[in-house]
Amino acid sequence: MSARSGTQLVLLGTAGGAATYPVRGAGAVARSGIASALVVGGRVHLVDAGQGVTRQLTFADVGRQGPAHALSPLRAVYLTHLHSDHTMDLVNLLHCGYVQGWPDDGPVDIYGPGPRSALPGVPPPGPDERRVGADLGTTGFVGRLIDAFAADFDDRVSASHRAEPSTLVAAHDVLPPAGTPDLSEGVPSVEPWLVAESDDVRVTATLVDHGEMLPALGYRFDTAEGSVVFSGDTSPSPNLVRLAQGADVLVHEVIAARYAEWQFGPRPLTDRQERAAATVMAKHTASDQVGAIAAAAGVRTLVLTHLVPASVPSEHWREAVRGFDGEIVVGEDLLAIDLGR
Repeated sequence: MSARSGTQLVLLGTAGGAATYPVRGAGAVARSGIASALVVGGRVHLVDAGQGVTRQLTFADVGRQGPAHALSPLRAVYLTHLHSDHTMDLVNLLHCGYVQGWPDDGPVDIYGPGPRSALPGVPPPGPDERRVGADLGTTGFVGRLIDAFAADFDDRVSASHRAEPSTLVAAHDVLPPAGTPDLSEGVPSVEPWLVAESDDVRVTATLVDHGEMLPALGYRFDTAEGSVVFSGDTSPSPNLVRLAQGADVLVHEVIAARYAEWQFGPRPLTDRQERAAATVMAKHTASDQVGAIAAAAGVRTLVLTHLVPASVPSEHWREAVRGFDGEIVVGEDLLAIDLGR
């Protein structure tokens, strides 16, 4: 079988959050961590690297070459932000790349948010705030991941004659351009900016609003066969609507409007549970809000992913969407969507 030559979106994992929650009523079935692959001309542009991403790429078999070459189509990784559920299996790509193929035409680019201190108007942490590692950015994050597994990597390099891991990837900090308005009072209105461009894909980004996780990014991929936008984690965002204008597919995170009930059980909730639910809801887009975002952007297809809680059955997500007349797809692990259909 030959590799895929068109443009295809593959949802590798559709769960939001770092925990494993079996889907209610489905037995021993749980969604994998958040990750998506946009396949352009047989090359994989990976958006986020949640739990199980290498396993899911192996099952997706984009290159049609089997498990021993499952990672060879990988071209680039785009991290929307540095929360653990979006990054926890990033280093596993490198480990498995030694035995499951790795591109031999240069390092895999890893794009992701730069240091928060580089954003205009972001105040330094106060004396009572812990900001351990919060100012690393993606380049520092990737470097520390490699350092953390130094014992393993050193053995692979010296005893097994493998390539140095630092030569297999090239990390890039993504930050808004100079002149971006002050962020001291929240995420400002910004125009999308260019992140990367090649013969077959153009990638732009914007700032989205994910609470204290700064910067958090949304990405748009424009190809000859269509455009796909990934929201990342965000509350309803005018910047994201601007980025997604006229896109063919909007892949948007979603949290159940009845999150507190699904997560903690029927009311009354404790004060702690009420505060926890309110904090989470403020950083995400509710299932009854996401349709209006897709409608405002004028997209053709809305794909729901990063489902929180991941235990909620699929039929509940579709029923909750309001205000969008286009195609609605409830994300499922390993679901593939052809853009040129």
